[in-house]
Amino acid sequence: MILIIKYVLVLILLVVVLYTDTKSYVIKNSIILFFAIAGFTLNCIQLGFTGVINWTTGITVPIIVLFILFALRMLGAGDIKLIAVIGGLLGLDFLIRASLYMLIIAGGIALIKMIINRNLIIRFKHFFNYLHNNIINRQIGIYDELNKTDRSHVMRLSYAIGAGTIYQIFIDLKVFG
Repeated sequence: MILIIKYVLVLILLVVVLYTDTKSYVIKNSIILFFAIAGFTLNCIQLGFTGVINWTTGITVPIIVLFILFALRMLGAGDIKLIAVIGGLLGLDFLIRASLYMLIIAGGIALIKMIINRNLIIRFKHFFNYLHNNIINRQIGIYDELNKTDRSHVMRLSYAIGAGTIYQIFIDLKVFG
């Protein structure tokens, strides 16, 4: 029963986050905090002290792993916090399984967006120049400077996070058979 409550909370989280992210490119900390506390509480009720461990690993591992991408401006802080809260609610194991779907969906969205914006070749050149500078020249730099006026190269990763999470929930619930 608690697992179903967790799934429902994650779905509510995703609806709220997708709305705020679509509206303002921002995932609010108050939303993240509320669902982080809810996840902590439910994990404690369900598993006791083991729930505290599960919640802590579900929250901290994604933050630690994804911080590098944030530092290089490849990933927004809100996206990392969203992934961490999902990990806190549903566990690191769920998050690892859902991450594959998140990545595939994000790649698809990015490819479609680059084709629509007609900047596919420019973005690939930028990416390979970045790799060249990092690998050949051994200079680790910021992937992209944030341009507040031109967002043609920016995508809302929350869509892919949401879709990948929902897909994994469906798999866990055996919706597909």
